[in-house]
Amino acid sequence: MPFGGENAESYYDEGLTAVMKGDTDAALEHFSKALQMDPTLTAASYQMGRCQLRLGQAQAAVQTLSAVLARAPRMTAARTELAYAQLLRGHIDEARTLFGEALNERPDQPAAILGLGYCAFQQSQWDTAMALADRLMGGSGAERFEALYLSARAAHMLKLREIALNRLQAADELLNQIIETSPNQPEGYYLRGQIHFLMGDYVKSLDTFRTAETRALPGKHYCAYHEHFELLDVLAGQGWCMKQMGNEAGAKEIGRRILEIRPNSKRGKRLAGEAAE
Repeated sequence: MPFGGENAESYYDEGLTAVMKGDTDAALEHFSKALQMDPTLTAASYQMGRCQLRLGQAQAAVQTLSAVLARAPRMTAARTELAYAQLLRGHIDEARTLFGEALNERPDQPAAILGLGYCAFQQSQWDTAMALADRLMGGSGAERFEALYLSARAAHMLKLREIALNRLQAADELLNQIIETSPNQPEGYYLRGQIHFLMGDYVKSLDTFRTAETRALPGKHYCAYHEHFELLDVLAGQGWCMKQMGNEAGAKEIGRRILEIRPNSKRGKRLAGEAAE
């Protein structure tokens, strides 16, 4: 029983506490109980949709957040989260429309600006993605990290190596905070592995991906700074590092490990040498 008693508001408060602790699964359960007691509690529906998104439950998040907007059509935050859920589903046009609507309501919303940048990146519009990310370069915390990371990846695709390298280094420095705050969680190490890979430092990237592996639970979905991943992504990162380092045997072993977990994985088959690159 929650501290405040068996009522919707108490379960909602318990859910918020779980969110702050990073326990998204528990938060989702609390918000669900709150809604069982009071289906009209829009704030609980919104938070439930956010949890579903962070757990990789994109379709469920779309349904939940769409229902929130049906009741509260001017709730810009819900519109932005719905856009990210559509983006995770691969529905880029729908996501772009929602991000645009959110910006019409709140022109200064960083999450929507970044969202449009992610849409552009997914559609290989590197210049647009970089320009949108650069608009937020003066921010701080999570906003600044995402802006640096997105801009760096776009610059990398545009072969602007010096710009990409400078921004990757700056993003890497910001990761120290998330790693220091949650040293036993894989998120910061996974992102650092990605950054070092783009920097071409495959030895450091491989080492960091291995650290992430020791902290990632099989079957668990992780989300940090709108980056979604699971253990298979961590293993794939190791495999691509090994290939870049010329360790074909090591890459094949990683591929086989991936296929043991997910037999139809295209990445696993490529790394194991069972499919064309």
